[in-house]
Amino acid sequence: MDLKAFIEGVQGITADSREVKPGYVFVAVEGTQVDGHNFVLDALQKGAKWVFVEKDVGLKDERIVKVDSTRKVLGFLSSIFYGEPSKRLKVIGITGTNGKTTSTHIVEAILNKAGIKTGLIGTIYYRLGEKVYEYEGRTTPDPTKWHSTLKAMEDEGAKAVVCEVSSHALHQERVWGTQFYMVAFTNLSQDHLDYHGSMENYFRAKATLFTDYEYSYALINSDDEWGKKLLSMAKGNIKTYGKDGDLKILDFSTGFEGTRLKVSYEGKSYDFYSNLRGSFQAYNLSLGILVGFLFGISSDTIQEAIKNLYVPGRFETYGGKDFMVVVDYAHTPDALEKVLQTAKNLAKNGLIVVFGAGGNRDRTKRPLMGKVAEKVADLVILTSDNPRFEEPIQIIEDILQGIERKDRVIVELDRKRAIELAIDMAKEGDIVVVAGKGHEDYQEIKGVRYPFKDSEVIKEVLSVRL
Repeated sequence: MDLKAFIEGVQGITADSREVKPGYVFVAVEGTQVDGHNFVLDALQKGAKWVFVEKDVGLKDERIVKVDSTRKVLGFLSSIFYGEPSKRLKVIGITGTNGKTTSTHIVEAILNKAGIKTGLIGTIYYRLGEKVYEYEGRTTPDPTKWHSTLKAMEDEGAKAVVCEVSSHALHQERVWGTQFYMVAFTNLSQDHLDYHGSMENYFRAKATLFTDYEYSYALINSDDEWGKKLLSMAKGNIKTYGKDGDLKILDFSTGFEGTRLKVSYEGKSYDFYSNLRGSFQAYNLSLGILVGFLFGISSDTIQEAIKNLYVPGRFETYGGKDFMVVVDYAHTPDALEKVLQTAKNLAKNGLIVVFGAGGNRDRTKRPLMGKVAEKVADLVILTSDNPRFEEPIQIIEDILQGIERKDRVIVELDRKRAIELAIDMAKEGDIVVVAGKGHEDYQEIKGVRYPFKDSEVIKEVLSVRL
């Protein structure tokens, strides 16, 4: 079927019948909450030019077109409607459980420093330089927003766009119709099992970026066990990074002052420094450096780009009188362990962690996070995260199932009070880690988002205490 023929004279494309206007294309998608097929008549009555369905809706109208996959059609039509911007932009899609946000910021900085105007689409914002198109959207937007944002960035002069591509987005084919320049894999650990059901399903969703899409390069963390599995599935020009990768990590050290990384690539070795802290930064930086080298960017330019980077809510540090407070987005067992272990190695005395877990999300990871916190931290303060429609105390009970030494745990449901408590208890040489929300500036309770930002609370408390 030639979908381009359906775009002629079209005024817009949507999968939301409420947005339909005369001349629009409505694509009926069966979602997790609502089935668009139930709104076909509504779309037709509003003047839809075409309506795409994948199952019988009991209506006869020459504007109804039946296809195998409306999700794929939505992606293709959106790409065509917005002029297929991914064919001209160098789109870099990064997927994995942890490290996507930091890696996209590293790549963005390197390409921009090299004079390649680069946009960023991810968890925190969709932006091009100083222009922010949207804050706190989906990590990866729906197909119409995805392709329209690529087009908007191209119109503003972007030559490349680096994006976080989530497992949900891949499973729901939100980026369908995209021609990538590079696709990259960071790592895989437990998350989103409430949606995917199993680690294998979770991995397979991620893997579709490497098996079902067009791209020139596949960049894979070959130190990750799931990354090793992905190597046999990816196609085209595959480049690895890691201790035995094409870009090989030779040496790495991290401290309060930042990170030093030594790598080798194509027979030469390079030394890099970055203000980013944490053992996990070895891989985030290596991925960014590999992207830079593949773009033909010099090591000096890469070094200049990564020297001073700011990634909101990722190991942000705030100084107390004689202790340190760290804010991090870590909300999976693996990410929490890495952040806590990094802080533990930096601490001159004890480690206090304040965290909770998101409501209406994967419950099975909660006791695992508790187990990690007990193993690494000296004191655990459990509090509310984004409880959504769950009761905060029930979420905390789930976390407590993974903790044996309850005498090393304090439960304080009020997140602000929990942060105050941790800072009050901090002694000389301690580090306090406030984990789970990172850059977020809200707390979601019973469908309402209330203003709340960990870093703002910390700064307020420290200003009073100092």
